[in-house]
Amino acid sequence: MRLGIDFGTSTTIAVLQRDDGRVQQLLFDGSPLLSSAVLLGADGRLYTGRDAAHLARSAPERLEPNPKRRIDDTSVLLADAEVDVRDLVGAVLHRVAAEAARVAGPVRDVVLTHPASWGSGRRAVLLDAARRPGLDTVELVTEPLAAATFFTAMHGTRLPVGSYLLVYDLGAGTCDVTLLRRRPDGFEQVASDGLNDLGGLDVDAAIVGFLEATYGALWTDPATRLRLWDDVRSAKEMLSRSSGTVIMVPSLAKEVPLGREQLEGLARPVLRPSVAMTRALLADARVRPADIAGLFLVGGSSRIPLVATMLHEALGIAPVIAEQPELVVAEGALRFGVTQEPVSASVALPLSTMATPHASAPKPPPVSSRVSSLSSRADEPTVVTAPLVRPPRSRRRLIAAGTGLAVVAFAAFATYKTISTNDHGGNAAPPAPPKYAATRPPDNLCALIDLSALTTVYELEDAKASPERHVTAENSNASCMLQRNHRNTVHAVVQVALELRSENAIARTIYQSMVGDTAKLNVDPVALTGLGEEGVVWEDQGSSAKAKTDLTVQLGVIDNNLVWTVRLNLRRSDNAGWSAADKQDLRDRLVTTTRASLPKVTQSLT
Repeated sequence: MRLGIDFGTSTTIAVLQRDDGRVQQLLFDGSPLLSSAVLLGADGRLYTGRDAAHLARSAPERLEPNPKRRIDDTSVLLADAEVDVRDLVGAVLHRVAAEAARVAGPVRDVVLTHPASWGSGRRAVLLDAARRPGLDTVELVTEPLAAATFFTAMHGTRLPVGSYLLVYDLGAGTCDVTLLRRRPDGFEQVASDGLNDLGGLDVDAAIVGFLEATYGALWTDPATRLRLWDDVRSAKEMLSRSSGTVIMVPSLAKEVPLGREQLEGLARPVLRPSVAMTRALLADARVRPADIAGLFLVGGSSRIPLVATMLHEALGIAPVIAEQPELVVAEGALRFGVTQEPVSASVALPLSTMATPHASAPKPPPVSSRVSSLSSRADEPTVVTAPLVRPPRSRRRLIAAGTGLAVVAFAAFATYKTISTNDHGGNAAPPAPPKYAATRPPDNLCALIDLSALTTVYELEDAKASPERHVTAENSNASCMLQRNHRNTVHAVVQVALELRSENAIARTIYQSMVGDTAKLNVDPVALTGLGEEGVVWEDQGSSAKAKTDLTVQLGVIDNNLVWTVRLNLRRSDNAGWSAADKQDLRDRLVTTTRASLPKVTQSLT
């Protein structure tokens, strides 16, 4: 029996082929979609799928919802235990292999997909993870090549030799765009680019950021936070079919409305970098949109109607989307393995699907074939990589914001990617080096900030200050949150956060977006001096119905590759309202907090 596996950020899909040639989707608890989430149980076992989701209701700190996004990390902290990332990935693959063996017998061969932008290091982690559950004969193939195989071999699409196929793959956590050219013996990969931190999860985060900016604190504990994110994802999926829906906000104990127009307004800045990347890829490959024979959308997040709309607007090509786009890559992987020699990068097609050469097809740029293996040992699996021409822009990474201000950061990245598409070529001067190490945030930000200007007013502590820290291979963030109140009549939530970016330009556009797209839409933004390079403080406009009881004041600072934010959410039960003097006093206290804290923080980073 052979098995094709698409290990995804949010879900994993598998298709098996029995020894008699029959092909079928593998079901997990009655569904073809297996959640990629992994939970470390109190008994030390790793649980996956619905079991992980069920146990996470009472122990969310033990859950890693997206192991694929942690592929660059050595280990992940779940509760008080560090778990090897390869064990997390291996647990998902073990569940797939076990279900396949239960249904059809022992697994003989496995074809496992990965993003086209993954280098040898990430592929090595994936292969090692596959070996852990005993999958010894594993062949790797890029997701766009698997998708191209599906659309041609499965649906009998007739593409003339010399014509081009563009595959846009948007999953939960990654986006890959690949240009392929039809050859007599299959396809060659002409160009590919990807964003390793852009997908449906980032649209979810933009929605959460919008809700937080509108309603303040959204959850009261980790369990309600998990439920909110699940509800946001379900609402986003519903808005692909409906014009409106509601989201339950735990802290308010009520449902709030969300419409498709609101979703598209939030999603457009998130998706814009992928569209700009697609246009840049075609420009670098010297291929006109008019020369594209087909634009295929795959991946579960390509169900968002705005994706097809934006690509059509940018390229003038009507995209084609499969009935079940999340299944395309897994099924194509299985067929790729059947029809493909292990060391070839072309997708072999039946002779009946081949057309006569297209004499007028434009000549592509030179392509250097490269087939690499992680090991020369004969008993190790073959790694299949296609010919790859990677545009210079592929070295830039889209980094998701790790705080409640996510909607600001996502808009900034959209701006950055759009601008940088045009500004990083030619003879432009190299950017200045970052001032602070991008992967060295404070271990405990709470210990470095001086909140006395706020805690003297909100004298009663509702919860201990809680620090968080997240580090990736190139960027990081740290935050501190505390909850206090004044005479049990005014509840205050203070969030202090810093973001460190690998490029100064990314930090600058995050800050500029915050000032241009957020502060200027609110009340009286005031420029600050003597804090980093630049700073601003402003009052957020909440909903008119809560203007008397709720108040949010925010401050932002940029210093080279560091972005600093302080957010104060206030809610009062005495119905006394907020005077102009109250608001000015709160602004002053936020500025005092930053002036007292930022020097200590920056000193810890140098």
